[in-house]
Amino acid sequence: MQNKSLEIEINRVWNTAVYLQMMAAFCKELDFSDYKILMMDLYEIIKRNDEKEIDTVLPKYDDRLNEIAIPLIKKYPLKRSIDEIATDWNLLFKNDKEVFSNGVMIGWLGQQINLKSYYFYDYYPYHFKVGLVIHKSRGEIEEHFLLKDAFSCLIKAQNSLRLLEEYGQTKKDEFTKKDLLQFDKETLNIINIIKYDVSLYSRLTIVSFFSFIESFINSIGFDHYYRNQGALKSSDIEILQGKKRGRHLSLKNKIEKFQKIIREDNIAKIVLSDTAQIKEPFKTLFETYEELRNSSVHFSPQKTRIWLKPHDWVNKAQEFSNFTVSAALEIWKSCHETSKGPDYLGRLDYNRLYKLANENECKIDKIEKSF
Repeated sequence: MQNKSLEIEINRVWNTAVYLQMMAAFCKELDFSDYKILMMDLYEIIKRNDEKEIDTVLPKYDDRLNEIAIPLIKKYPLKRSIDEIATDWNLLFKNDKEVFSNGVMIGWLGQQINLKSYYFYDYYPYHFKVGLVIHKSRGEIEEHFLLKDAFSCLIKAQNSLRLLEEYGQTKKDEFTKKDLLQFDKETLNIINIIKYDVSLYSRLTIVSFFSFIESFINSIGFDHYYRNQGALKSSDIEILQGKKRGRHLSLKNKIEKFQKIIREDNIAKIVLSDTAQIKEPFKTLFETYEELRNSSVHFSPQKTRIWLKPHDWVNKAQEFSNFTVSAALEIWKSCHETSKGPDYLGRLDYNRLYKLANENECKIDKIEKSF
């Protein structure tokens, strides 16, 4: 059995090793693979439980670990003790065996250490996931995925419409030269297939943009809840999690109520509960497109029809994309009392997001044509 003083010393050094494992997992200053070898060597020595060997070797490992830790602590100052950080880091793995694959919430990480030297963006939601180990220097959050999905669908809808127009014109010229007055069955078949793609991607554009704004609003609520849960009333906590008295809140209600909780003045600058006060882009967003989105997701004969002409579908998709991004930007500005959009979502700059999605689509197209 180890003597008490040696046991305390082992725990102290091991907690430093665990703290450094966390640092090696996320920061570029420390290579995870190299550090893992050092940590495993220390683990094997402790595991063998030879007091004399441990007593001899432990100070050397302590020196080496401190040598690594000192510059990291200088760059990322501790907000808690190394023992507390090590304990919390270990607890993460008890709740999620795949932490290295799934990443860690930046808000959690920011409670342990000062991340001023790490930030890529000027603001991260608390639950933004920081990539670890092979995903180091990367990070992601659900609403960003959905926003990229939405713009990608819009580009595909527009490209499908362009293909429809070009194919139709080419075939029209061919048939005119042959003095034929109408397309044959095969040509009409292909035209209908392309028309379907136009409608498909247009519907998905509307569904995806609506999914984005729902996710975005939920994210704003949870971000404020995570950061302030110790100071919030229980009723506000429930609202920020999207419910009131156990019932789910509508998107309109969340937008209005979140502002009242999050803003310093507790005022809803964007009013949606009074139809007379609803302004654009929210008026059209909820009066026209919410119904179209609902019809696309779960259609019935009593809802807005989804059988539209290709040009009409693309026009609606384009218009809705603009309304959604504009609405999201207004909500962010109101809740965060700022003049800027969220940096982690490209400031919600429509032209910038569209250009990026189009560039990505061009890259995919180029790859497909290379085979």
